[in-house]
Amino acid sequence: MSIALADVTVTVNNEPIAIVPNSFKFTEGFGEQNYRAASAGGGSVEPVYSNDVSNLFSMCSFELYNTIDDIEKARQWKANRDQNVVGMTGRTPDGKRISRTFSRAGILNDYEVSLGSDTTFPLEFKSKPAV
Repeated sequence: MSIALADVTVTVNNEPIAIVPNSFKFTEGFGEQNYRAASAGGGSVEPVYSNDVSNLFSMCSFELYNTIDDIEKARQWKANRDQNVVGMTGRTPDGKRISRTFSRAGILNDYEVSLGSDTTFPLEFKSKPAV
């Protein structure tokens, strides 16, 4: 039986961050690939596979609650440009582990902070491919 990973530990610049549960997402950074046809004559084709190196980046995102401390942390991470390091580790109850590190991570969008009694705000980092 497999157990879904739901409880992860997130750090930014080696500081543990309390995130909104179930909000962490990431991409590995393998980018996108192209698959095209080369004509081989007589109605047949040969596949041509290639990497689109223009998008070999990882993404990781999570949501925070709108506390003053978290709003200030997000502001500092944005000011750090691409000099943040985001870490994610998790373990299932049956002992399986996963971890990823997103280095040279930066918040590229102008994130929006929602204010209210039951609101969160999402942050999305782009980084070198995850390791």
